[in-house]
Amino acid sequence: MMRILLDELPGQHVCLFTDDVVDFYQQLGFKKLETCLEKVVGKWLVNDH
Repeated sequence: MMRILLDELPGQHVCLFTDDVVDFYQQLGFKKLETCLEKVVGKWLVNDH
């Protein structure tokens, strides 16, 4: 379900706030930061026009 959701968010910076199943989210490419687990989906803030 998370992969399907992330596929629908190209160009977004996603930040999850959780203390549960951190390993699961890291396997999906999220990095643990001080405040959240973060992942940039695709190219963030890239203007292709």
